[in-house]
Amino acid sequence: MPRSYADAVDKLNGLQTNFAVLEAVRKSGGSVNKNALQEMIDFFERSGYQPKDFDDLNMIHVTGTKGKGSTCALTESILRNYGDKTIKTGLYTSPHLMEVRERIRINGAPISQDLFAKYFFEVWDRLDSSGDKSKPGYFRFLTILAFHVFKQEKVDVAILEVGVGGAYDSTNIINQPVVCGVAALGIDHVSVLGSTLGEIAWNKGGIFKKGVPAVSSDQPTEGLDVLQSRAKEIGTSLQVIPAFTSQALGTTTIGLAGKHQVANAALATAMSKIWIEKVLGKKIQGSAEDVPQEFVQGLSSARWPGRGQIMVRDDKPKITWFFDGAHTAESIRVCAEWFKDASRKDTHGSVKKLLVFNCTGPRDGDALLQPLAAIQSTVHFDQAIFTPAITFASNTYKGDLVNNNAPLDLELKTQKTLAACWIKQVNLAQGQETALETTVLPSIEHSVNWIDDYVKRQTAAAGAEGVEHVQVLVTGSLHLVGGVQSVLGCDIV
Repeated sequence: MPRSYADAVDKLNGLQTNFAVLEAVRKSGGSVNKNALQEMIDFFERSGYQPKDFDDLNMIHVTGTKGKGSTCALTESILRNYGDKTIKTGLYTSPHLMEVRERIRINGAPISQDLFAKYFFEVWDRLDSSGDKSKPGYFRFLTILAFHVFKQEKVDVAILEVGVGGAYDSTNIINQPVVCGVAALGIDHVSVLGSTLGEIAWNKGGIFKKGVPAVSSDQPTEGLDVLQSRAKEIGTSLQVIPAFTSQALGTTTIGLAGKHQVANAALATAMSKIWIEKVLGKKIQGSAEDVPQEFVQGLSSARWPGRGQIMVRDDKPKITWFFDGAHTAESIRVCAEWFKDASRKDTHGSVKKLLVFNCTGPRDGDALLQPLAAIQSTVHFDQAIFTPAITFASNTYKGDLVNNNAPLDLELKTQKTLAACWIKQVNLAQGQETALETTVLPSIEHSVNWIDDYVKRQTAAAGAEGVEHVQVLVTGSLHLVGGVQSVLGCDIV
């Protein structure tokens, strides 16, 4: 059997659930599989592990609707940069931007292609040799793989981001994390988690463990009441962590862009304090509201690509790319405010602004585009481009970006619908009919090429005055952000 990274990715893609199957489950009113955890434990046993085998990974388990990935990245950076003791960190997150190996990081860096392939086939072979040839689904397999990597690499801490929900998520097979955290709650994955904040909070609170400290960002009352109730029911206490104030931050800068990161940084700081006290036996001095001096470097050097990321490439100096994988109405509202501020600071004289948008799954285009339409009067996008998350003009995906969970929209119906939603939402926001330029394109590569041609056309048409710069906001889906960065040839961070 071939054993390369590409072979591993190909086999992994074969474990994705087909879109038609997912759609049938949604239409039938199906929700979470309440046998999911036992099924996951069975897969772990077939791969040679019991849940208790992971207790020595000193785990930090994080859920939430918005910001859980950023919180994990901040926590990892704080611990990796803490004091004079080297803490070997493992980080498991989802989704990835360009290559699936980004989901499993050691000391902040994605594991190498060779290491990914090595450990992938070790797990694959263990499952095959167990007598049962069945395999877990895509995310489940990656979860088993991440735990296997962390055990083999002997990390001091494993920071785990929940995939969807919490109670029945495949990461929730663990027994003894050091601390559990809940980032901001919002409405998402309603077909799986429920349509109210209370139902979603119940599911997220399912990661709490008896006697294990639990912390949460400040939440709306409906969600917080349910989290408190879940903590009491499970046998722990929940501490609410307020966002850092500007006074508490002082001169400390957070390495991740966006005003919302002050809440994520505070949550990451609280979890890191608990971890250091419980695992290292050291007490972090100072007020609970302040940033510990020992955490400053970790907070300021944290990086989380594809979220609030600004890039100017040497080969395209007239373009500033603004990347944010926001995919809920709340997170896109935060993205819109970030772009409004960041694009104003990125001044280059005469500037044109473009929006590149895509959303995956059965999402509400009007709700997602409304926050961007609300800033149109001040930002003024000269053109909005809508594209499926298909990577190449040949109607094919980069191997790591194959997405069988989404329909192949050859007629671009979804993109045309999103373009109509954009026009509708801008007109509603401005209270009048407005002439808007929209473009629907069949792939991400088509879109990047179109932008290159747009820059050339604008420069030529402007003559002596010249268009000095083009700002491009790419948002709506991390799959889209990763696809654009792949087509641009960006390096993996």
